[in-house]
Amino acid sequence: MPVESIRRTWNYAQLAKDSVKVRWSCDEKAKQAAQKLVAERLGRMRGLPQKVGQMMAFSADPSKQEAFGSLYESAQPLPWSTMRPILQASWEVDPDTLFQEIDPSGKAASLGQVHAATLHDGRKLAIKIQYPGIHDAVMADLAGLGWLAKPFGNLSGGFDLEGYREMILEGLKTELDYRQEAIAQASFANGPGRNPWVIVPQVDQELSSENVLVSEWIDGDTWQQVQSQWSPEEKSELGRRLLFWFLESLFEHGQLHADLHPGNVRFLRTSDGPKFVLYDFGSVYQMNATERLTLLRFIQATRDQSEAPLPFLVALGFRHELLEPLASRLPALSRVLLEPFCVEYPYDTNQWRLSERLNDLLGDERMNFRMAGPPKLIYLLRSFHAMITYLGGLDAKVLWCRALQTHVTNNRQAMGQLVLPSLPTSDYKTLARHLKVQVLRDGQLKASVTLAAAAIDRLEKFLDDETLRRIQDERIDLVKIVRDVRRRGYVPGSVFELTDPQREVKVWLE
Repeated sequence: MPVESIRRTWNYAQLAKDSVKVRWSCDEKAKQAAQKLVAERLGRMRGLPQKVGQMMAFSADPSKQEAFGSLYESAQPLPWSTMRPILQASWEVDPDTLFQEIDPSGKAASLGQVHAATLHDGRKLAIKIQYPGIHDAVMADLAGLGWLAKPFGNLSGGFDLEGYREMILEGLKTELDYRQEAIAQASFANGPGRNPWVIVPQVDQELSSENVLVSEWIDGDTWQQVQSQWSPEEKSELGRRLLFWFLESLFEHGQLHADLHPGNVRFLRTSDGPKFVLYDFGSVYQMNATERLTLLRFIQATRDQSEAPLPFLVALGFRHELLEPLASRLPALSRVLLEPFCVEYPYDTNQWRLSERLNDLLGDERMNFRMAGPPKLIYLLRSFHAMITYLGGLDAKVLWCRALQTHVTNNRQAMGQLVLPSLPTSDYKTLARHLKVQVLRDGQLKASVTLAAAAIDRLEKFLDDETLRRIQDERIDLVKIVRDVRRRGYVPGSVFELTDPQREVKVWLE
């Protein structure tokens, strides 16, 4: 076995060891120290491990942001003396003869690093150079893909690991061939990149090759600068534009940038409002017209509670035999998954609590849902997760239903012509539509409030101070009550009642 392979295998062993510490440590300081070790090791290993670290860095969990954040902005690059010969071999000419200046300080990425360069005519370019030996390293990574689960907490259980390995292999073949990435970048520029809020740097095809990608240099504010320096109004508008563009990219063009961590995005403040610059098009998710229409109709059907979810999920590639045991809970599951689209107010993604609610709803059968999904959807979910994280970090509350409506209107006829699988299903008749709160005093109705059923997950916000005090005095566990509602699948019925001689409070779903 080559020395480099032995070293990489040893690094995997150490990575697994450090990851176990992250997962099981009860001491917060020890856990943070272990996370930092994992981040440093992922950064040194480059390739697929560093990509995983970048995904972990872009997380709603502040501890992961702090530990892994350096992987998408300041990972250690290789020295210029190592990278320069790659350019010379690719161009068959001394790089110094082509450029007025090349910055020897590169910016590390997962499969290569970027150097700023200035042509003799003054134009500034970005030169991405692939790491030497990275192809073999990535192939070795894929051969031992089981390690991928470790830093996330044993994710391998329940997944079609072979399917994921094949899907990731196909994606990495594109990422490892910068000629393919150049084609993808040009295609994206002519599709989602036509939006006036988006800037896609133009590729210099003449200087690009299999392991060198050259494009125009366009810089902007980093994600950290946006969070710390932009005004609340600018952040809010940026969040709105990100979401509207994301849905346009998906439903109009069928293309999603699937690697939107902050190292691949820069942000600009212009006289026309905020804009964003996109880099690294090695991972672009393509969704065909039928899949897009199915997803769009699924969202609209969930919003209207008009069609059962199971046929849509099966049409999108979910395995029927694994979803069938969950059939009665799929309406509630879909409503939670797609909640931002289903409400009539600007949605705060920081209040979604998606993981907690899905775990309560599915209980011990949550693995069924994880196992049922097709591997190809991981890129859609990764892109969607990026949007959610950006919106949360911007504290941007956006009216999702309005962002979606244009696409529903434009595709209504085609959506109606879709033929879905014919399956026995549970529809939305089992799902409560409204949360009701009534307050009576001396037998007389004093207050009555009707809310969307989803408000049950924020019940404490809709109860008056006197009721909350009584709940506390009587040691009623409001959190447990709400979790029980989730476990029952948000079906109609009483939530709780409080009664004393003067005052009565009734809360129920109907």
